[in-house]
This record gives sequence, structure tokens and C-alpha cells, in this order.
Amino acid sequence: MSAGDQTYWVRSDNSGLKIRGSPLILARTGGRYYEIFVGEIDRSFPRALLSGERIFRRELDSGDSTVIYDDTAIVHLSEDYHRQHPRAPLLGPDDDPDDDIDITAVGETDILNVLGPYVALEHRLSIERANDHDQDDTTRAVIDLRNGRPAELDRMLRDSTVQEAAGEGGLVNRRWRHDGYDVIAHYDSVHKANALSLRDRRGREWRLALVASSFVQIFWLDKPRVDAKTRHALARAFNDATAYGERIQQVSGGKPRLKPALSATGRQT
Repeated sequence: MSAGDQTYWVRSDNSGLKIRGSPLILARTGGRYYEIFVGEIDRSFPRALLSGERIFRRELDSGDSTVIYDDTAIVHLSEDYHRQHPRAPLLGPDDDPDDDIDITAVGETDILNVLGPYVALEHRLSIERANDHDQDDTTRAVIDLRNGRPAELDRMLRDSTVQEAAGEGGLVNRRWRHDGYDVIAHYDSVHKANALSLRDRRGREWRLALVASSFVQIFWLDKPRVDAKTRHALARAFNDATAYGERIQQVSGGKPRLKPALSATGRQT
């Protein structure tokens, strides 16, 4: 289950529920799983500080990474500056810039949400030029991770893969159907978050977690069942992501106690 910038691995068996959280941004399309991440780009010169961020997809099975969104504003600024100053060398990682800077441009890219094969992002650009007005721009876009092209919102919402990933219903109440049980999401106005639970065919519920994001999607690992190689790649990426600076969180316990849906006490992961 993914929600915003977190992915949760949920296991259910006779011993109870086990839930682990990881700062992994996960996507699936065409039966393949991808990690979506942001990487830095530096195109600075001695008198021009130009840095930005691009978005990559990494296929978990092969480990291959591909740029799906480039910081073209920083790239173009760097190309323009190089044409105007052809003898200016690019700064290396250990090089210091000059004291007098002609231009400073910083691009920041945030992954807002991933739904099916689409990545919603926000890009912010800040430019400061010597003896000139500063410039600040913010743009939002939806990128198709299959080809790195911008996608129209209407097209994304009509895509059957998005509808399958997003479940049924609206943002307040959603359902993902499975054999024998469903995952249910209800908006909790007290905590201002979505309360997720498992519900069996007899209407009994087990509370899973509270998540802040309204964009939740479920990846069934047994519908269809993933092969051993893919499962190992998922586990490795899930565990490796915990080294990104976020503490891994885990909730486990004995056999879940059944409670009425409206009075179940949840645990946040």
C-alpha cells in the first residue's frame, strides 16, 4: 500500500497483522514495479550557480534507471550561459565558485503523488541575477512514467489502470476489493487523515493505519501472485529505502481482536 511518500507492507496470516513502513515511492505498470525518486543535477560555472532536480524511475527487477522528468529550465540556463561564456569551465564537485556571481538559479522538484503509471509533481524555480529582478516560478504537471511524457488530467482519470489502483468510491470513502476481504478507507475528520482497515465478507473490520495522504493505492502481491524474483526485488528496495534518512516503522501483534467498525482503535504506522 502506498500513500504519499510512504509505502506500507502489510502481511496477514493466522498469527495476526504485520505492517512495516518505508519512505519508498512505489509504482507499478505493465506488471513491473518501479521506485520513483528525485536526483540532483548541477550545471554550475565559476560565476553561475545552476542546480536542479530531476525525477527517475528505477525498475526493481533489473535495477535500470531512466529519467522521466528533467529540470529543463536549469539545463537551458546552463546551455545559454555556456554559449555566452564558451571559455567558462563547469565547476567540479570540489571546485569553489568566484566571489562575484552573475546568476544563481535553483530548481526544486517534489513528487506529489503516484497513481497507476502517472506521477504528479511540482517544480519550483528561483533565479537571482546580478543587477536584475529576481524570478520565482512554480509549475505542476502529471508525467506518464512509461514514456516520460506529460499527461492530461482528464486522460489520467479515464485510464483503467488508475481506476484499478485508486479503488472504488470518492476521496472520503474508498474500497479495494480482494478475494475474501476488502481494504476500506474512511476519512477521519478528527485526525484529518484516512483510516484504513481490512473488512471480511461478514462485515468485521481490522484497523490498519492512519495515513495523511488522500491518494492511496494498493498493490496486491497475490493477485496476481508475484514471482520470487520480483518479491525479492520489492523486499530489497523496501529495506534499502529505510537508509534514506527515515526511520523504519513496524507494527505487529497477535491475532487481531474484532471490533465494530466505528469503534475500532487504530494504530498509526
